[in-house]
Amino acid sequence: MRREKEAVLLDYLSYALLMAFNLLSRLLPLTLWCRLGRLFGLLLYLFAPLKRIPLINLAFAYADEQSASERRALLRENFRHYGVGGFEWIRMLRMNEQRRQQVCQRVKIEGREHLEAARRDKKKIILLSGHFGLWEYATIKYAREINPLAFIVRRIDNPLVEKERRFYHDRYGARILYKENGLREAIRGLNKGEDLMILADRKANLREGIPARFFGRKTSTLAIAVSLAQKYNAALVPMFIARGEKCGEHRLIFEPALDIEGCTLEEAVQLQNDCLERNIRRFPAVWLWLHRKWKCYHPEIYRR
Repeated sequence: MRREKEAVLLDYLSYALLMAFNLLSRLLPLTLWCRLGRLFGLLLYLFAPLKRIPLINLAFAYADEQSASERRALLRENFRHYGVGGFEWIRMLRMNEQRRQQVCQRVKIEGREHLEAARRDKKKIILLSGHFGLWEYATIKYAREINPLAFIVRRIDNPLVEKERRFYHDRYGARILYKENGLREAIRGLNKGEDLMILADRKANLREGIPARFFGRKTSTLAIAVSLAQKYNAALVPMFIARGEKCGEHRLIFEPALDIEGCTLEEAVQLQNDCLERNIRRFPAVWLWLHRKWKCYHPEIYRR
């Protein structure tokens, strides 16, 4: 079991700066705060090294479907989105009940009937998700208004910031589990009626992944969501969060449960990838294009 990292001086300094921004976020109107976030994202976009991997991924995924100028425009919007998302996340720190209610009011649920149908069919629910939108808004909305929730993530490198993240999630019923030792706890939670969210789109090495197609290209894919759903007879319900039309608004979208009954693991993983790809194509500007998603089978594209 991995021990939690001890905070060092740099952690304390960055934590102090983050909390100063948190205080500032409480003093400014949300609209202005989001505009500052978009500006911050644009400044990050102008920093050339950050664009390299996302542009490679966009060119590899879309191939002849997009021109180079269209890919750059999409990436600019992607950076703006994550600039705003980062600023919105800062406002979540030290969140009280009033602020939680404000967050939840800005998140509108679509397709909840699909989730309810899946729960009637199978009591256990695994939520198939990815690095879409402001997914931490999704966890708070879901855990407080739908059902207790656990999700598996990696720790934030700064232990002080990770403690803040755990605080507001634990307070509102969304339990953080860590990928190095959280699987057993996740299974216990499923058996007790807790739902489980898995971000299934991160890169996977050859040892932990299953070969599958993603945007028509072979990639190594995490199979944990589909394998748990098959093993424990759970419904696998796609859940994604995207931005709404107005500043600060978000859409929490549920789709019908994936029909993986009778599928081999490889077939189920491909259905998972098809679902993820379909939603990335719907909302390309809010997906995290930064991972070396195709590195295992196409390492040459990242050597350019």
